[in-house]
Amino acid sequence: MNRLYRVKAISYSPYGRSDRWFLLTLVALNYFTIYLHRNLLNYVQIPLQEGLGLTDIQIGWLRPAWLMPYCLAQLGVGYLSDRFRRRTVILGSLAASSCCLAAMGLSRGFGDMLLGRVLLGIGQSCAVPAMASIIADCFTDRNRSRAFGIYLFSYNCALVVAGKYGGRLADTDVWHVPVGAAVLDVAGWRMAHFVFGAVGMGVWLILLLVLREPARTDQAQEMQAGPNEMGVWRSVGCVLAVPSFRLFAVTFALGGMVVSMIQFWLPRYYYEVFHLTRDWDLEDAGSFATLWIQIGTVSGLFVGGWLADWWSARTVHGRVAVQIIGWLVVAPSILVIGTSHAIPLLAVAMLAAGLGVGLYQSNTWTATFEVVDPATRATAVGLLNLGSGVLVHSWFDPVIGWLNETILVSRSSNSLGMLLACMSVPATIAAALLAFAMVVTLPRDFQGANRPPDGE
Repeated sequence: MNRLYRVKAISYSPYGRSDRWFLLTLVALNYFTIYLHRNLLNYVQIPLQEGLGLTDIQIGWLRPAWLMPYCLAQLGVGYLSDRFRRRTVILGSLAASSCCLAAMGLSRGFGDMLLGRVLLGIGQSCAVPAMASIIADCFTDRNRSRAFGIYLFSYNCALVVAGKYGGRLADTDVWHVPVGAAVLDVAGWRMAHFVFGAVGMGVWLILLLVLREPARTDQAQEMQAGPNEMGVWRSVGCVLAVPSFRLFAVTFALGGMVVSMIQFWLPRYYYEVFHLTRDWDLEDAGSFATLWIQIGTVSGLFVGGWLADWWSARTVHGRVAVQIIGWLVVAPSILVIGTSHAIPLLAVAMLAAGLGVGLYQSNTWTATFEVVDPATRATAVGLLNLGSGVLVHSWFDPVIGWLNETILVSRSSNSLGMLLACMSVPATIAAALLAFAMVVTLPRDFQGANRPPDGE
C-alpha cells in the first residue's frame, strides 16, 4: 500500500527526516478527524437531549463515558505504540472511531448512547500515543515544539468545524433523505453523527494509501532495528520514577478541568444565555464558543512552539516557562468568561484564554519527552491521559451537570457561568506546580539531546 510513497529515499538532517512535514500533515489529518468525532456531542447535546429524553446529569455522564475508557486504556495502548507498528495502530483506531460514531446515530436511549461513547473512547485510545511517538521520531529537539504546535492546530480546526457544521446539521429538526422510492426521516443530531462518521472513513482510506511507518530515533543503537523490548511494567516504572513527569501529570489533569469546561459546557452556556436575548440557535452558540478561543489557541500554538524551541536552546527551563506563562494568561481570562455577558469583552477574554491554552499545549509533550527515556515516549503520553482520566474526568462532568441541575440552578440563573469562573483556580494551581517543577526537579531530570549550558 505504501509503494507510491517509497519512490523518494529518506534522508536525515539536524531537524529530522526529509519527509517529516508530509508525515506531520497525515497525523494531523488523523487527529483532526478523531477530535471531530469525540467533540461532536458538545454541539448537538441539546437536540440529542430532547430527542432521547435525557436529563442534565445523564448528559454529563456522556463525556466521562468516553473519557474513562479512553484514559484507562492508555496504559496498554501507549505501550503497544512503543513496541509495535504505529501505522497499524492509527488505522485501526480511526476505523473504530468512524464506525462507533455512525452507530451512535442509531441510539434509542441513554443506554445506547452511553455504550456508544464507551466504545468510541476505547476505539480512539490508541491513536494519540502513536501519533505523538511518530512526531517525536520525525523531528528533533530543534523543532519539536513547533511541530506539535502545528499538529495541535488540527484539533482547533476540528472544534470549529464541529461547532459550525455539527450545529448546522443539528439545527434541522428532521432531514428527509431519499432512499430509492422512499424518503427516510432522520433527526438532525443523528444526521450529524452519520455525516461525520462517513468523513472519518474517507480519511481512513487516505491514510491507508500513503501513511508509512518512520524509524524510531534517539534510542540506544541496538534498539534501532526493532521494536522496544522493554516490558509494560518496566516502561511504566521508568516514567513514573521521574519527579518532573509526576508534576507534569498533575498539571495536565488540572488543565483537563479547564479545557473540559470550555469545550463541553461553554457552547451550552452561551445558548442558554443568548438564545432568548439575542435569538441565537445552536450554530450561533457553537460558533461563538469555538471561534475566538480557537483563534487564540492557534496563535498560542504557533507562538508557543517557536518561543519554546528558541528558549529551550538557551536554558533547560524554556519549554516549562512558556507553559507557566500560558496558565497565567488563562486564569484571569476564564474568570471574565464566566462573569460577563458583553459580547466584545467575551470575545477578547476567549481570545486570551485560547492563547494561554495554546502556549501550554504546544509544549506539553515536548517538555515530557525531555525528562523521560526516549524508549517510553508513547507510554508517557498514555500515562498523562490515564492520570487525567482518573484524577479529573472520572467525576468532573457528571458533577458539573448535577450542580447545574440541582443545587446552583435554584440559587442563580447564571449557574454555569459561576462554574466557568471557578476554573481560574485550577489554572492558577497548574502555574504554581509548573513553577515548582521548573526550579526544583527539572534541572535534575532533564535529558534532552542538546542540554543547554545552564543545565550542566
